[in-house]
Order: sequence, then structure tokens, then C-alpha cells
Amino acid sequence: MSDPGITVERAIWEQPPRGRAADVSLLRLSGLEQIRTYVDGRSPRAPIARLTGRRAVEAERGRVVYSLPVSDWLVGPKGTLHPGMIAFIADAPLLAAVQSTLPPGMFCTTAEVSTTFLGPALRGDELRAEAKMIHADGATGLAEAHISRGDGRLIGHATSRVFVFPPVQLEGGDGSPVEAPPEPEYDEPDPYLRPVAGGTLTSLGLAELSGLELLQRQLDGTLPRAPVDLLTGVRLVAADEGRTEFALRTHGWCVSETGTLFGGMIALLASSAGSAAVQTIAPAGIAFKALDMKLNLIRPVTPDGSELKAVGTVIHHGRQLAISSTEIVDQRGKRVAVATGTTMLGSAAEAEQDPAGVAYESA
Repeated sequence: MSDPGITVERAIWEQPPRGRAADVSLLRLSGLEQIRTYVDGRSPRAPIARLTGRRAVEAERGRVVYSLPVSDWLVGPKGTLHPGMIAFIADAPLLAAVQSTLPPGMFCTTAEVSTTFLGPALRGDELRAEAKMIHADGATGLAEAHISRGDGRLIGHATSRVFVFPPVQLEGGDGSPVEAPPEPEYDEPDPYLRPVAGGTLTSLGLAELSGLELLQRQLDGTLPRAPVDLLTGVRLVAADEGRTEFALRTHGWCVSETGTLFGGMIALLASSAGSAAVQTIAPAGIAFKALDMKLNLIRPVTPDGSELKAVGTVIHHGRQLAISSTEIVDQRGKRVAVATGTTMLGSAAEAEQDPAGVAYESA
């Protein structure tokens, strides 16, 4: 029985979200003007932006740029940026680049994103994801994004295919610029600016335990969870050789500017499950590094508090490369996304890792 005099603080993702989705009346504007309301603040910041610091910074027809600060929360178990966050930031500008070319009353949704992970980023950096539309035919659109860190180094490349919907008719309104209602005042900063929780590992910890042992110790509480998991609510629930299971409750902080579950959160969940599945087959002292991920989004997800489950499975294991497959299903068992990813193992992966490390400790 718990002590009534002790207050247990809820995890960030369990707390009431901040921000809100844009008003549907935004569809009266052209796609470019819609995106510009995110840039100049006429539209409110979405909960996912308040959670992570992700924001739109530039917009012109066919080209949109988003940024993301690499806060202490956005690092994985090795102390560097979780590779899934590269797919996370790529999702928004890829969609927005196509949206920026559409007339009033039309919108699009992401169907497929392919991301290549090219390098690390460290705490305190600022990621820049610049996306350009490369094709549109009225029913589908293609876009390409380059993700770079503050020193200009390219750390990710992504392409996407989106579906474009027929125009919708909105009653009333004159298409005038949208003004965001004032945001409430809060006593503490947005989550990504708060003191970090969780823990990381050095190469020493990685050398002593196999990949599966590391995950099993996270499950039994011997090792702390990664900060990015504690921020977003992504969590490991099972790990066996060649297979992992992760879960994500579709909480209010996941809401995008359009009011749906942000696709970048599904990408983060898929990346976590797929990479961890390969981790389970890595012996002690063997480095592993995610190289790429292709994600197909099958149906939209409503952030209604229900749970998504991601099962990652190793489908090929060679001497240097492993391939994983991940299936994400909703609470009803309906498939919402599938992903495949490639992970490098061994000395080549170790050479790719950033030399900066963080001592193993709880934050």
C-alpha cells in the first residue's frame, strides 16, 4: 500500500498536453499560407511541437524547413541522438513541402517515408530538415529532405510519397489570415527544456553485456530507460533473441498541427522496435548502428489514448548487416504501419559511432 504522504510525479507524456491543433478553417487558405501560419505564429503550436521543440522555420512554394533542438531528452541508450529522431523530424517538412503547393480546400497525408541515417548529432545541437517537392500529379506527391546538424554536416536523407485528397468545401469565412488565440502561462518550461530523466551507457557498459542482456536489464529495472523513451512514452515491453516488442500510448502530446497522431511518432516507434530487434542478436562488445528505415503508413491513427504495439523481428542476419521487419498494430489488432530497416554490426559500425560518450548514470 502506497504512503498517502508521498506524491509520485507523473511521466511527462501522462501530464495534460500543451498547445493545440490548427483550426480546420485554415483549409480556406492556400497550402503555402497554411504552412506560413505555423512559421509566423498565427497558428498555435501543436502539442508535439511543445513536447520536443520541433518547429517550422521557413516556407515557400514547394520548399519547407523544420528545426529540432537536440535536447538532453532526445538521446538514445548510447548518449547520442536516437536515429529514430532523424525520421521523426523529416516527416513534417516532407508532407508540408507538398502541402505548400496545393490550393485552398486541399490537403495530403503521408503514405511512405524512407530514411537513411548518415551520422550522429550531439546534445545542444540544432537539426535542420529542408524538404522540397520533386513531383506532384494531383493524386500523389513526392518530396525529398536533407537533415543536417548545426555545423552543416548531412546526417540524414529522406524521401516520401503522399496522397493528395480531393478538395473539401468549408462553409462561411473569407479566407482572412488566421490568428492564434493566446497561450496560457505555465510555471515551468515546455518538456524538452526541463531537467532530463533516464540514463545512458558508455562503451564500457556495451562491452560487458550482450544486446539482449542490456534490454532485459531495462525491462527488470536494473538499467534506466533512455531519456527519449521517458519523454515520448515509447517503451520496451518484451525482448527475446531476434524479437522485441515496444508500445506507445497515443497520448495528447502526440497531436500534430492537423489534429492527428504525428507520423514522426510512428517512425520513432518503428525505429526503436526494429533497431532493438537487431540489438538482441549482438554479442557483448559488438557495436551496432541503424543505417536506414522504410516506413509504410497504412491508416491514420487518432490520438485517443489507445495503445499501439510495435513488434520488431530480425529477418536476416549476415556478418556485417542485419535486416529487421516491424509491424505496428492498434488496440483492435488493425495494422497501421509496417517498416523494414538495415543495421550494421561489428567493427564498421563502431567506426561510424561518434567518439563523444556519456558516463553510465541515472540522470
